[in-house]
Amino acid sequence: MVHLDLKGTVWGVILPLGAWGFSVMMLTEFMKDIPDEIEEAARLDGVGELRMLWQIVLPLCKPALGVAGVLGFIMIWDQYLLPLIAAKDPTDYTVTVALSVLRTDPQVGSGVVLAGAVIALVPSLIVYLLLQRSLVTGIAAGATKG
Repeated sequence: MVHLDLKGTVWGVILPLGAWGFSVMMLTEFMKDIPDEIEEAARLDGVGELRMLWQIVLPLCKPALGVAGVLGFIMIWDQYLLPLIAAKDPTDYTVTVALSVLRTDPQVGSGVVLAGAVIALVPSLIVYLLLQRSLVTGIAAGATKG
């Protein structure tokens, strides 16, 4: 259908993970729990579908979006197999693949690999700390019924 040669490009690593199935399923289930009365009231007020999505539905889904953001970022950041397959040049490897390559190099000491692992941890930690409140709220919202 679409003849794109993504092997050896950064887009070959990014695009396959764009529609992560877990986040789609989680957001769908979260949006099913939004009361129909809210949508009906918005329609009675003359709100269109796109405006309802941006001004009503998405603000109500902030906890689920936070959970999808944190889990998705960590999953994509720690990818190992896809960058190994999609990237031709070692300069296109992700941090985890580069660390595994460095680990097997006899000239590189374990201190360098450990420093790289700490550097690789920092972005995930920052994303988690920034979205922690949304993550806790989203998990709590999914755990209660009613």
